[in-house]
Amino acid sequence: MQARSIAFLAPVLMFVGCAKSRTPASGASSLETGATASAKTGNPKPDLTATLPLVLVADVDLPGKAARFDYQDFDVATGNLIIAHMNDASVVVVKATDGSVVKEIPGIPTARGVVVASDVGRIFVTSSPNKVVILSETTFAEIARVDTGAGPDGIGWDAKDDIVGVSDQHDGAASLLRESGTGARVQVPLGIETGNIVYDPTRGAFWITVVRSSPPDQLVAIDPVAAKVTMSLPLPGCASAHGLRIHPDGNSAFVACEGNSKLLRVDLVGSAHSVEVADTGADPDVMAIDPGLGWLYVAAESGDLTVFDLRKPGLVRLGTAHPGDASHTVAVDPATHRVFFPLMKGKAGTPVLRIMKPGSS
Repeated sequence: MQARSIAFLAPVLMFVGCAKSRTPASGASSLETGATASAKTGNPKPDLTATLPLVLVADVDLPGKAARFDYQDFDVATGNLIIAHMNDASVVVVKATDGSVVKEIPGIPTARGVVVASDVGRIFVTSSPNKVVILSETTFAEIARVDTGAGPDGIGWDAKDDIVGVSDQHDGAASLLRESGTGARVQVPLGIETGNIVYDPTRGAFWITVVRSSPPDQLVAIDPVAAKVTMSLPLPGCASAHGLRIHPDGNSAFVACEGNSKLLRVDLVGSAHSVEVADTGADPDVMAIDPGLGWLYVAAESGDLTVFDLRKPGLVRLGTAHPGDASHTVAVDPATHRVFFPLMKGKAGTPVLRIMKPGSS
């Protein structure tokens, strides 16, 4: 484990209204404000009351090569942040309080999806070419490596039924791993490619984004016990559905569309299942929700971050930021509202964890 250094950074100024883009103070990044996304068209409309700075708290050195990171998951029970260092074949565990490195776990090729299951004391990580690596939540020792389909990507946890849901991206399918990951595996075919997978406790189902051979893409619900598709919702206006999050109230889902840089809000209640659309940064990927603030963070491969207000209907954009080059992955500590961006290269050209927070928190 390499030595850790922390660079504490100056807070940003607050910009109000529709002023032209300004250059942030040295070492800081601010959210551009004054835009509300039209739910139906994605066209911005002025909102002169919007003020939303992000304060750059610290850059903390991370171990490993200057290579791509992927998904993260916040462990509420331990206060740790689990980060997949995808192209360094490792997982990095840090303390969310200050970013200090707790453990680097090597030997996990193409680590991508990460989910913490504190009720069984396990961490699940997808790994190439077709594995889930199961780690102890407390010691980080490896418990098992189990088979999935080809190119596993996103991963979710059904605590009620002790089932792990895996997006078999290259198979266009979902794998369901019983008995906390070490039991029987059942694969559910869905399309030509799949993206993220999330468990919905309200409905007792996994939701997964699916790319079809002919449009539109779909948002699909799977009964984890029966291993059957229970609902397939079309996603008009979405090309290459990938990222996925469920609203804290369970009434809607958010889908990030990589192919045309859109965010969709899909109504999960009733029979209409209306879909609303807004613009994001180029090639949106990982999303994170701060339930206390009611904010949805949408990170993109372009490094551009878009923040939406979940307290309002439709898709109301609070602002945008550029936390760092290729900052396509984001995580949130719901207690402190701090936001985490693992970056391939900091100022020294080595990996850093960029920690930010809303200016009001």
